[in-house]
Amino acid sequence: MKFDRFSSPLGQPYVCEIEEVPLYHYLPGNSVLVLEVPGCPLRCPYCDRPLLARSQDWSPYDPARVAAVVEKLGSEPRFAGVVWSGGEPSLHWDNVVECSRKVHEAGRKVAAATNGGMTVDLLRDSPGTVDALLVRFKGFADETYRTLGSPAGVLENTRVLVENAIDAGIHVELMLDIARSTPAQEQEFSAMLAWITQDLRRGIPLHLRIVAPEHGFTIHQGPVMPFLENLVESGRRQHMGFVYLSNCHGHFFNNTMCPNCYSVVVDRTARPLDLSFVTDGKCSHCGTDLELTLDKEIS
Repeated sequence: MKFDRFSSPLGQPYVCEIEEVPLYHYLPGNSVLVLEVPGCPLRCPYCDRPLLARSQDWSPYDPARVAAVVEKLGSEPRFAGVVWSGGEPSLHWDNVVECSRKVHEAGRKVAAATNGGMTVDLLRDSPGTVDALLVRFKGFADETYRTLGSPAGVLENTRVLVENAIDAGIHVELMLDIARSTPAQEQEFSAMLAWITQDLRRGIPLHLRIVAPEHGFTIHQGPVMPFLENLVESGRRQHMGFVYLSNCHGHFFNNTMCPNCYSVVVDRTARPLDLSFVTDGKCSHCGTDLELTLDKEIS
């Protein structure tokens, strides 16, 4: 389906599988309409969308047009709704709220991917705007954020956002950028695991986003695969339920394994996605809760 340009030259609406966002535990096997917005408060040297992140060419999405597209897509099987991405959706929050209201009126879901610009106040002042959040961490140390041009307090504000979103009943998945095979990178990963296991819950999905030179980023040496696999195994040793190498396409650690019996319950190399080993969000082998959000009304 072709869409008219709504926003920046690179901000084209498109339809994809929700796993590509990535959201692995929210409405798996469904498709979503991705609405991108320009602008970002961070200046990551490895940004894969620099033109979009720096763009000033912005025209708000027309809620009526968004509603019309959602209605049309709703006739297709397993269409879940809209995901706001970019860029940073919180920079255009009034428009996000207005359009999301129309999406909800059509009986569809709304998710958003934030780089840390979203705040607790935004969620509190516009309850029910989003059903799911992908919260992207660029690191887990204040110094890492300072090197990206971030104002003070962004890491702590993002942690508070996650905690409050979970308390509000919003589905939350986390992402951490991994750019180096270094002890400092491993220390930040360990600090994030400690926060998750102590202050959140062990079943929250954590995606590791691998930053590598072959992806076109302006770095000279990226993390090596054994280092990445060791991070995942470290998460499992600390009883984290779900740690993924989500942009290492085709890797075994993209699959969802039951944290109790270690069966592969969601094989992400299969198309369409095979959910036959999931029963009401639980492992069909041993009955363990997989922290999956399934919407039986979406067909």
